[in-house]
Amino acid sequence: MPKILLALLVIPVVAACGSSTPVEVTATGKTVELSITNFVFTVPEGVMQGDLVQLKNNDDVAHNFMPLDDSFSIDVAAGQTADLPLLATGTYEFHCHIHPNMMGTLTIN
Repeated sequence: MPKILLALLVIPVVAACGSSTPVEVTATGKTVELSITNFVFTVPEGVMQGDLVQLKNNDDVAHNFMPLDDSFSIDVAAGQTADLPLLATGTYEFHCHIHPNMMGTLTIN
């Protein structure tokens, strides 16, 4: 039984090491909205590292935010809002995994 517990403790650490998003980013900025309306992403401009990006789904169906590198995935139910993880500076191309034709690019300055 101790071996199983150790394995469960090690797996999350290894999985986190494979992520392309840094763990050390802290919230220091404003809250910005990345919205979905009629199956289209509206991406905010001027997003700075440390800003909290909220994914707001204005549609009546569920959607998803997933970078093309599959580093993480955020589901957002119809009419709901979800927070993206804090991201380091860079350009993130993404899509809705549920509706792959929905794509966008989020730039963090």
